[in-house]
Amino acid sequence: MMTINNPVIPCVTSLPGGCLQEGSLIIIHGQPTFNSNRFSINLVHQGNMHCIFHFDARFDQGQVVRNTNFPSSTWGHEERSTLLFTRNKPFFMEIRCLQDRFMVAIDGNHYCEYSHRVSYSQANTLQITGDVQVSMIEFKSTNTYPTFPSGNRLNVTNPPIPFASLINGPLAVGNEIQVHGQVKPYPNRFHINLQQGCQTYPSPTIAFHFNPRYEGGNRVIVMNSLLGGQWGSEQRIATGRHLAPGTTFVLSIKRQAYNFDILVNGTRIANYAHRIGADIIDSVSIDGDVIVNKVVAI
Repeated sequence: MMTINNPVIPCVTSLPGGCLQEGSLIIIHGQPTFNSNRFSINLVHQGNMHCIFHFDARFDQGQVVRNTNFPSSTWGHEERSTLLFTRNKPFFMEIRCLQDRFMVAIDGNHYCEYSHRVSYSQANTLQITGDVQVSMIEFKSTNTYPTFPSGNRLNVTNPPIPFASLINGPLAVGNEIQVHGQVKPYPNRFHINLQQGCQTYPSPTIAFHFNPRYEGGNRVIVMNSLLGGQWGSEQRIATGRHLAPGTTFVLSIKRQAYNFDILVNGTRIANYAHRIGADIIDSVSIDGDVIVNKVVAI
């Protein structure tokens, strides 16, 4: 897997492996600007920058246009569908390449298909332009689509803080909780808990407590568990360049057999050994100096 964090728009980046391959998956975490008119996500041939797959979100028309202009610069027949994006609202979009077509999902729901008009292997570059901000681009190879199924699983956009919710399903080995957000400019601290129950009182059992602290200019991440009403020994790591004040982030807490893996913007920053069976986890809670755009159980 390859990850690009906070690319400058317009963005032009080569595809891993030199070209698009069957089974390739591109995931774009973005947000249209507050006054967005249009933005495009294109799979192009770097030699002439013509589009093998052109995906153009048009707020001025309320539609998405899909097309191809490779190998010549002449556009073919437009395929159109209703625009599902909202100005200033975060989204994640998946583009999956199959043998005969592209499949596109938005926020965990299948959105459209686009049959190949030329060989997908001609695409060697991803291009993003227009009125959109992008926090992360992920390149993967997977047999699962959509990668983030919506269903009844936790998938909340712009929740108020403090926030607490059931996951609505097990957090099994290989599952993860993703929090898309932004650290406030002048934070004191915030926390994300994986716990049993949503209640505040009596105190829930907290299997994993993730607590970035900024007091006095000392930036540290404290990890712990609250078992039987008692905190255990703290595990501390330096914040470093991750989760700096004012920055946007995608935090992933992934359950493994014996520990949690913690990633920020695709980079693994820590692991935390289970202190209690993780099967008890059924809820997520968040509080403190953080703005949350999305919480999703995967």
